[in-house]
Amino acid sequence: METLSIFVPNSFLAESKDTKIRTYKVGLIGRYAALFRANNIVIYNDNSDGGSRDDALYMKTILEYMDTPQYLRKQVFPITPELKNVGILPPLRTPHHPSSDDLQVGDYRKGLTKKRVRKGTMVDIGVDQLALCKEKLSVNKVLSFRIEKLGKEILIEPDEPESVYWGYEAITSDRNLYDSITMMKQKPDLVIGTSKYAPNINSILDEVQTSIQQATHVAILFGGPYSGINSLINERKLDFEINTVPCQGTETVRTEEAVISTLSILNILLQ
Repeated sequence: METLSIFVPNSFLAESKDTKIRTYKVGLIGRYAALFRANNIVIYNDNSDGGSRDDALYMKTILEYMDTPQYLRKQVFPITPELKNVGILPPLRTPHHPSSDDLQVGDYRKGLTKKRVRKGTMVDIGVDQLALCKEKLSVNKVLSFRIEKLGKEILIEPDEPESVYWGYEAITSDRNLYDSITMMKQKPDLVIGTSKYAPNINSILDEVQTSIQQATHVAILFGGPYSGINSLINERKLDFEINTVPCQGTETVRTEEAVISTLSILNILLQ
């Protein structure tokens, strides 16, 4: 599997009114996505009374803030009400969030393009001097770079590592779940829905595992507080529908709980 996308409804926050709780709930989605190496978090419109475009954009802002390295956040994100409680967000601690300023040739860093100069583009990569990329790049963009040379000048090139997890992209869609899947540039070749009414994952474990290991882009679909997968998408459009919390002890499984339960099982099946 090269790409993993998870789909969460814009009604995810509908039952949470406290701003701290709302921020923390989105933080759990971002943390779980990073923990299990999801490449995309797609926020779709489930057309429920509880969902809204504002909530989708709020979720996207929080998720993008989390994915941005700490050394760039103050420059990338102005102070807004949405970010008032970001201090309670769990850190990602992913490879693109380095804990040290020490650089080695061949390292990869996220950087913010600051200004164009005669020789190329000056980029903030989180150290005490700007780095030079010899390409003319758009300014005020967060991009990935590889360290090419260290010395009086730090020379970098646009590049992204292939062998390590490099964060996720948060995507909002005003479309329904099915249209949100089909709009993706890289179309998923395996679509899995999660539902408490679906077959126990154990009953189709081998089949699911084989399909996941052969797929290049897996999409995992989650419902929300007002809408389950069965009401959002025709079963015939799913490759599998699974229950990853069989014999649940609570009446409902919250979306964030379904995400970590499902992704933890998926992680095992990929080994």
